Amino acid sequence: MELRWWIAAGLFFVAFAMVGIYIASRPPGRFDIAALALQGKGVFLAAFFTLLGRWYAVALISLAAFAFAFAARADVRLVAAVAASQLVSQGVVSGLKHVFHRVRPDHWFIFQEPDTSFPSGHSVTAVVFYLALALLLARVHTTQRPIVLVGVVALCICVFGLPWSRLALGAHYLSDVFGGLLFGVGWVCALTALAYRFGYAP
Repeated sequence: MELRWWIAAGLFFVAFAMVGIYIASRPPGRFDIAALALQGKGVFLAAFFTLLGRWYAVALISLAAFAFAFAARADVRLVAAVAASQLVSQGVVSGLKHVFHRVRPDHWFIFQEPDTSFPSGHSVTAVVFYLALALLLARVHTTQRPIVLVGVVALCICVFGLPWSRLALGAHYLSDVFGGLLFGVGWVCALTALAYRFGYAP
């Protein structure tokens, strides 16, 4: 099973690299241009989701996850692994932005980002942090199942809301978001393979 997860991770990383190489030396494609229609839609809601992808929001949610795991007598090491994974993945993404060096879209709403565009760090966070936490929370055995269900639903909404927010605010092209999701899924697949290696398999 571990090997399958490594293969899946490799495939997603290769797909990510191919997208990055393809778009880095070309102007925005037709899908990127078509997705520009999302700019300016639901700006204040998009700003809220974008804030959830900032380091301080991630830190606060990590603390809440630690507190819940401790109260539910779940393994807090898994929460620590997700938080550490988020931190490391964002460091890798920052380096990759310099590699692909794609210029961001011209029109901005509320936030103006200083770095380059590919891949979308918020899209990576949506998978590496929010989806991973949702999967962990869904496995928690507790009598407070309604609270768990609400938490899982809220986290899953963030999984979709963060990538959408980057398009709505004009911070990224669609291919940036797609590349971030590919990278994030590949990262989670690699973490799952490591979990099998060290006996923390789901």
